Amino acid sequence: MKTALILPPSAASFQLVAGMPLIQRTVLSALRSGFDRIIVLSNEHGARLQQILQRDTRTCTVDVADHLPPIAGSSVTVIPSDRLVTAATLTRVCTANLNGRSLLFTSGTRTDIALCRPPTVCAIDLSTVTTRGAEGIWAALSACGADPIPLDGELCIPVHDACSAAAAEAELCERLRVETATSDGPLAHWIDRRISLRISRWLARHTRLRPNHITAIGTTVGLLAASLLSIGGYWTGVAGTLLFLCATIIDGCDGEVARLTFTESAFGQKFDVTTDNIVHLAIFVGLGIGMYHQNPNGHYLLLINLLLGGFACAGALSYFFLVRRPGFARRGLAVTFKGRLRQKLLGTFEALMNRDFAYLLFVLAAIDRLHWFLWGAAFGTYVFAILLVWVYRWRDAS
Repeated sequence: MKTALILPPSAASFQLVAGMPLIQRTVLSALRSGFDRIIVLSNEHGARLQQILQRDTRTCTVDVADHLPPIAGSSVTVIPSDRLVTAATLTRVCTANLNGRSLLFTSGTRTDIALCRPPTVCAIDLSTVTTRGAEGIWAALSACGADPIPLDGELCIPVHDACSAAAAEAELCERLRVETATSDGPLAHWIDRRISLRISRWLARHTRLRPNHITAIGTTVGLLAASLLSIGGYWTGVAGTLLFLCATIIDGCDGEVARLTFTESAFGQKFDVTTDNIVHLAIFVGLGIGMYHQNPNGHYLLLINLLLGGFACAGALSYFFLVRRPGFARRGLAVTFKGRLRQKLLGTFEALMNRDFAYLLFVLAAIDRLHWFLWGAAFGTYVFAILLVWVYRWRDAS
């Protein structure tokens, strides 16, 4: 059994980070880390602590104790209540190997978290935490021969006041931006995420919007963009592509708010993907209708039907190969030439499906060449589908 022991809160433990009290974030991070038991020690702030934990169904069953209860099991992770700590950090700590000695996880010269055996914790006078912070506990563990272990960049930031809470929130958002770099296109990573994270921080602080609400807002903006594109004028084309660009930025906010507020869900992920595809299809159709309005004698109605067929084929094959066959697109070090080529092609496919094409649309609208994109998308979807089947047949590639 692995136990998380969260030390008694101070005034700083109730500072808001992305709209949520720091102590609540710590408890939720511990829940995400897979601890078998979570204990929060109480003090003069006990009533306030209980109120925060009881109003959240995810934390209402967490043990809140005035004194250290009996603890059994293999290890205890001691966590200060005035740290912004992520689930990834706590997972790294609680899965460390205890070779007889306690471990003190450090950031530079500062000790942040401890991992030890239950008897070691029970032998320490935890009353020192109320007057000296956690320093008394770290000193007692050091005296027992605890080994220092660097956290190596894992997020664990002390919070003392509103200024340090804001700085910790900014660092948390930057970590989110870095973590999404592998799935975002270059423009989405360097431009969209910087804007969307500012919006997400404001939404988490000042609104009660849930991630699915934000998804619905982004979908509405995207459909409005498609309706503007369907009019067929130059300025409506520019306005429609600009609005679609705004929709792609909002599209990043739902996932960011979900991560910042611990409200991710399987339904939310499917809802996001489904609405993204609806908006993209609406943009393509709106673009084709707009081109037809501009040039009724062109072949744009045929092109729309061709595009819808290609979009359906590409979507069905993407779902079959990339969702129903998750091992097909597995990452790792490729050994053979075909394996390396397959990885490069899969990376190219992901790049083609990311949100960066919104910038291309805006540029083409500005130079009045949106029909280039329509022709390219109509035939490109079939090329994408053929290449995906071709690469899938390389079952011997490794």
